[in-house]
Amino acid sequence: MAQREETIQDYFGQERTLVFEEVTNSEPTLYFEDTVLKACTHYIRSYRTEALPGRKIFKHPFQNTQSISAYANTRDVAIFFQNVLKYSLSDETIAYYISSIQCVEDDSNQKQDKEAWWSPKLQQAFFGQSQVNNTLLCFAVSQDIVAHEFTHGLTSWTADFDYIYESGALDESYADIFAILISNFHNPDVGSWNWEIGNGFGEQGCAFRDLQQPSRCNSIFIIDGQTQQIDHPKHMDNFLHLTYEQDNGGVHHNCSIHSYAAYKLLISQDNETNEYLFDVSTVAVLFYQALKRLGKQSGFIHSRLAIENIAKTLFRKDSTIIKQKKLGAIAAAFNSVGIY
Repeated sequence: MAQREETIQDYFGQERTLVFEEVTNSEPTLYFEDTVLKACTHYIRSYRTEALPGRKIFKHPFQNTQSISAYANTRDVAIFFQNVLKYSLSDETIAYYISSIQCVEDDSNQKQDKEAWWSPKLQQAFFGQSQVNNTLLCFAVSQDIVAHEFTHGLTSWTADFDYIYESGALDESYADIFAILISNFHNPDVGSWNWEIGNGFGEQGCAFRDLQQPSRCNSIFIIDGQTQQIDHPKHMDNFLHLTYEQDNGGVHHNCSIHSYAAYKLLISQDNETNEYLFDVSTVAVLFYQALKRLGKQSGFIHSRLAIENIAKTLFRKDSTIIKQKKLGAIAAAFNSVGIY
């Protein structure tokens, strides 16, 4: 077996440089596995009827482009964790970044498990498929969805949040924040970033969440016996107190408050130069180091305090004026959403 590097087009026509595992029998076969980076992608008809992780994928002559996107997106997460966060798989028990995808390219699979999730038990991600603009599309073609699910892995290896109420919402928020950081990593212009999570895969072809404009997305809950459609909040005044039976206490709804604070932090500018105060790598390290200091029942305020404490050390080599501006921007971002 050997590794082979190739540059090929993904589902969106983007050039992606990938590493495949080459196995030679009667003729060479390239599998979607990088044994150095420790990333691999499998096919699965449905996790309900087939054991995870499923079957290894090999590169077809006609180029299975959705599958290529899925594998490339998993590799990009692994590279980001390794190079930006300096996170090593050797730090934990997980051996690989494993993703299992339900995809029409798998022998014309038509099954639709319209979901994506991280399994702490199996230590891997699953991505189903659904109709998007009349095309059967795997969730894993979306870089932000893939990054979101693997960040749930990262949170489970660090803070290990209780996935209920505010701590669960914090888990979801960190997954959204890193999804945005990873999917926009190569775009230095924060002002032109895409802030949506899962665009096209949500209800009526919308996104699941929008960090820039949370109210563009909504949740449906039964409150006082009546079904209500409620916009995602961006301030603690609109934090929704729900029972565990409803979205584990609103984890996918209330998360947008903490995420909006991250958005405000990321777009913070120097009033004198109009330059952004933070770059993507710095914010990633800031939130990752804070994540390592949080615990199972941490809430939004604990995240703020951890980020502020990390920032004092992270920016210690900046001039006093720049450091004050950065610390002030962090405080302003959290104050603006009522996390204080």
